[in-house]
Amino acid sequence: MGATFVGQDVAELLHSATIAIVGEVPIDRPWRAVPSHPTISEVWLRPLETYGRP
Repeated sequence: MGATFVGQDVAELLHSATIAIVGEVPIDRPWRAVPSHPTISEVWLRPLETYGRP
């Protein structure tokens, strides 16, 4: 699995994706992580709701 980001301020998204990919974190595990609010990193919630919710 990998991740590609394009656009302004994407650096805010990189840390979460890097940790998940390098650590081989299963898709259901990040669901338990709580992102800061409000932040662009909340973008992870929609895919996790769709694919990773236990």
